[in-house]
Amino acid sequence: MSDKLGFISNMPNNEYHSLSGISKSGLDKIDRSPAHYKYGERKPSTRNMEIGTAIHCAILEPVRFDNEYVITESETRTAAEYKKQKALHGGELTLTKQEGKKIKGMQESIHNDLEAMKILTSEGEAELSAICIDPETGIQIRSRFDWLSKDGTALDLKKTQDARQQKFSRSICDYRYHVQDAMYSFVYELITGEKLKAFKFLAVEEDAPHACKVYELDELSKEIGFHYFRKNLRTYAECLSKDKWPIPEMGDGIIELPNWEINKYEEDLEVLI
Repeated sequence: MSDKLGFISNMPNNEYHSLSGISKSGLDKIDRSPAHYKYGERKPSTRNMEIGTAIHCAILEPVRFDNEYVITESETRTAAEYKKQKALHGGELTLTKQEGKKIKGMQESIHNDLEAMKILTSEGEAELSAICIDPETGIQIRSRFDWLSKDGTALDLKKTQDARQQKFSRSICDYRYHVQDAMYSFVYELITGEKLKAFKFLAVEEDAPHACKVYELDELSKEIGFHYFRKNLRTYAECLSKDKWPIPEMGDGIIELPNWEINKYEEDLEVLI
């Protein structure tokens, strides 16, 4: 267990990830199977992950981005100018011309969104770590708020390929963002004794024109998220106490096409008839 509980400002990312306990990404693995959590290896940092960090910094901490990151005129990371800047600033802080253009485009799009900027320009803090102990299971939970305003409004930045409501709804389901909503809301209330005023997602498209939109889950979606948050946490607690980490149920070996493909086929048949 950590000796640090509550909200912790300016915690380095590697220190946060070294803390004991469970995070939302850990619960995602538990949901697939306890074995995937126990025996899965942490993936090394990739360029896509580094760009994701740069996007978060540019949008949530623009002053730090301007001070720390370097956007070169190089088209590739093999160019001489890029290598020179990389040697001075490190690869994770050195961007090609195209990488910088994309990040600046996303930043500009969000700066033109009144709802997003109302939250991001309010009094608050970016990359705020939160550590607590779940009263029911005794498990340490760790979370990291992208942005938390003093009034209790949380904003989580999500880069996406399609920010339209129907498409992003699919991303919420696929990546279990509703579980994140529930977990972070729970952590906030446990630490402060008050309910989170709002948990909002800021979806921004990675490709130009970088359309963006602020979304908030409806009550049923929040209820479903809380159900799976608690279910996954209890599963983790039980596996930890017994030190047993079962693999997932794999099914009976008979596989069928997804419902949307079956529905498409049935609609085609109706047209023929």
